Amino acid sequence: MTLYSYDNFTLLKGPKIELSPSLRSPVTRLGTREWILGLNRLVPVFIMSLWGHLTDRLNPRLTVVALEIAAALTSFALLKIWTGSTTNYLLFLIVCVTRSTLMNFQTGSRGKISKILSDGSYGSNAKHAIWQMRSTQGATLFAGVTGLFLVKFLSMKLAIIVDLLTFLINGILMITIKFHSEDVELAEPSLGWKQKFHDLFKYNPQAAALDIMLAISIGGLMSFMARVADGNHVWNAIFLTSYGLSVWVAGFLESSYAKKFSSTPFWIILGISYLVIGASHSPATWVLAFMFLKDISYWIILHRISGYIQADTPTKLMGAVPSARFSIMITVLSVGEILVGAWSPVVSLSMETALRAFVAIGVALYLLNRGALKTKELAHDRPAL
Repeated sequence: MTLYSYDNFTLLKGPKIELSPSLRSPVTRLGTREWILGLNRLVPVFIMSLWGHLTDRLNPRLTVVALEIAAALTSFALLKIWTGSTTNYLLFLIVCVTRSTLMNFQTGSRGKISKILSDGSYGSNAKHAIWQMRSTQGATLFAGVTGLFLVKFLSMKLAIIVDLLTFLINGILMITIKFHSEDVELAEPSLGWKQKFHDLFKYNPQAAALDIMLAISIGGLMSFMARVADGNHVWNAIFLTSYGLSVWVAGFLESSYAKKFSSTPFWIILGISYLVIGASHSPATWVLAFMFLKDISYWIILHRISGYIQADTPTKLMGAVPSARFSIMITVLSVGEILVGAWSPVVSLSMETALRAFVAIGVALYLLNRGALKTKELAHDRPAL
């Protein structure tokens, strides 16, 4: 659980980071925060895009344990680097990006473990896919609250120590998980880095396409939260915590009531929520309510897409396909951060939310046109996309 990544560090109004004149470049004109966020996301994506498929050739349990230990070591390095206002922030950034790369490289192995723990049915695959999202993205809730408390009221070093311990605990828990069989089917060594993108669309092209459209509608999430918060760091932290909570609420709904419906109504709710949020002039409780509703709709759709992709992807490719999927997703989200930061002086919040709503409602109309009102896919006992 990351308590002090640069995403949270800048969100929590950490010390202002200035680069020396010799280290400045045209890219820093976007703002130090955007530059840091971009590096912390795009570098791991680049690594996953080129080498993420290699996780299919490795034992998933041992891979995750080794990377958790390596991440703990980077946390220890950060503990030594952090000296308060005299911290070498460039070195701090490099280690943060390294750690983020290590954690993102786990994506394929964690996806494979989720598949191995499933019994082959859609319901079992969907359940484990949802739990994987809860344990990764859902940690945002605990990271936001815990990180805010530790950094603001105690110390940054304590936050780093707690984070280090979580990596070690994760590694221990991974060792104790029991698989149905320890014989894991591994991919052929001849598979190249491009093949995983082909396989993503090969086994479930509609789910993969909807995944991209969903990423476009939510792209630039952190910058969008900042715009809605109107520069208020407290509201920004509240929105982040609400986003983390929505992962868990949506997981419960998708496992119970939401699966009775196709995803179409949730695309419509997503679009309407954006339009209502766009009418706001400052953060308020009612804005938080619609931000929460937006996030729940987003996660219900994403959980369903995840269930489809995991159920339809062969186990031996469950390292490569999730790596390809999240490479595309994070690239779209990161480009969104840059776009939102760049156009915010000239594009109003209402115009931005209208564009996002256009994407969401456009997808809903497409699904309606193809008869997606049915609640079940006839060929499979699963909720309709």
